[in-house]
Amino acid sequence: LIGLLHAIFAMFPPVNGDEALYWQHSMHLDWGYYTHPPMTGWLIAFVTHLFGISAVSLRLTAIVLHIGTLYFVYALCWEITQNLKVARHAFVLCALLPISILFGTAITTDCSLIFFYTASVYFLRKAIIEGHTLHWYTTGVSIAGMLLSKFMAFLFFPGAFFFLLFHRKYRPLLWSKHPYLAFALSIVLFSPFLYWNYQNHWLTFQFNFFIRDQEKTLSFVSPLLYIAGQLLAASPFIFIVLLIAVIHIVFRGTPLLNGAEENQPPLVDSLVFLAYLVGMPLLFFLLISIKAEVGAHWAAIIYPTGSVLLCMWVFLDRSNFVLRKTLSSFWYWASSLSIFLLIVPMLTILTNPKILPERFVYTPAVGEEAPPLSHFFGWEEIGHHLGKLHTEWSQKSEGFFFVAKDYSLASLLALYTPNHPDFYLMNYEEGGKHGKEFLMWERGNKPIGSNAIYVSDTNTGLENKMMPFFKRVEELEPLVIRDKKGILRVFFLIIGYHYLGGEPDRLSIW
Repeated sequence: LIGLLHAIFAMFPPVNGDEALYWQHSMHLDWGYYTHPPMTGWLIAFVTHLFGISAVSLRLTAIVLHIGTLYFVYALCWEITQNLKVARHAFVLCALLPISILFGTAITTDCSLIFFYTASVYFLRKAIIEGHTLHWYTTGVSIAGMLLSKFMAFLFFPGAFFFLLFHRKYRPLLWSKHPYLAFALSIVLFSPFLYWNYQNHWLTFQFNFFIRDQEKTLSFVSPLLYIAGQLLAASPFIFIVLLIAVIHIVFRGTPLLNGAEENQPPLVDSLVFLAYLVGMPLLFFLLISIKAEVGAHWAAIIYPTGSVLLCMWVFLDRSNFVLRKTLSSFWYWASSLSIFLLIVPMLTILTNPKILPERFVYTPAVGEEAPPLSHFFGWEEIGHHLGKLHTEWSQKSEGFFFVAKDYSLASLLALYTPNHPDFYLMNYEEGGKHGKEFLMWERGNKPIGSNAIYVSDTNTGLENKMMPFFKRVEELEPLVIRDKKGILRVFFLIIGYHYLGGEPDRLSIW
């Protein structure tokens, strides 16, 4: 049912720029990419190979990963508690969080990161608390999946390490061989990506650890924005109660749990283990938010595990009877209302943006600034238009290629244009941060003497991008998409005759 609902929702909003970029990764399969490790591109390539290329098939990758994450949530909670009620609540809670609605539908690197993080928590708990030696190595494989998804995977290690360090019962595991062999296994599986970076000036590390952090300054507003982002990602009530639960478990000490006495040690230890795996990433992002703007989605990795922790704490922890009783008495209504007030408006706007006031939807005139929701319109039309231009200009003997304003537009135009021709970037600006994958893909694919069509959705600086690198440029008629009420979207096009080359090399800062 969850999969079906996400598949229906996936049919409505147009693909966004990041989704299209990761699809471009799948069209240029490699061991690594400028922005992120390759796992998302690999998974999209597999799914689209089976089901063809479309917005829904791209998002099917996210849907499958989301269902897999929910499986691990249910299995983790059931194996810890042996309580069907608590396991079902954890499953439903995780499925309905606003951040889950997003990453259960839109395909980004966070989708596979969340899946492998949750799987790693599941297997590591079995290795540590249940003592299954084999699961050290299944954990190693899951960690490799995390590392190959996104660098945020490194936040898994502090929580696991401090849990072992601060708990005498499990501290001897730090001196056993299995954690280190499991870690070595994950690094071996991660090593092709490292080798790719070694061959390519460590581009992914450049982007994530140097280029993105340029011009960052101390700010005491950013931590407040980070907290506000989490209130939206999980809904206010859920995030506040989760935060209380983590602090309560970590600082108050061992909780007392309802259930058979013989089950107390694994239940208690598991709850504390989950608190570390949830709390450490939240704390890390709070600390770095003092200097950097932390996206609301950055901490998304903790919410599946957090759903298990939260349901265990609310329904089973009796160490603070008054608080538990208070929470349990209005848990259903408060959590449902908290989630409902965020999800319903979000889904309504994404599936029918024209319900908003016209100033958020319609562009006043050709050449004027478009409103944010213009992104929802015009993709099929511009794709059809560019398909005809591609057919026409590709027949000329001198050669032809497309270029676009930025990586996001280039990725989307390639997706929506028939036969998915390559789009490149032109005259990449000094100090640019995103989309340098295209600078790698275009090498050798802009032949001297070729013609090119430049596509933009803004009417600023078009000729300046093109003129230095072509003998002659000429504006084409813009494509205007409108309905009865006004202009929905405008695409501007310029033809460049006889490419001269000589564009600056902006790929590496080293």
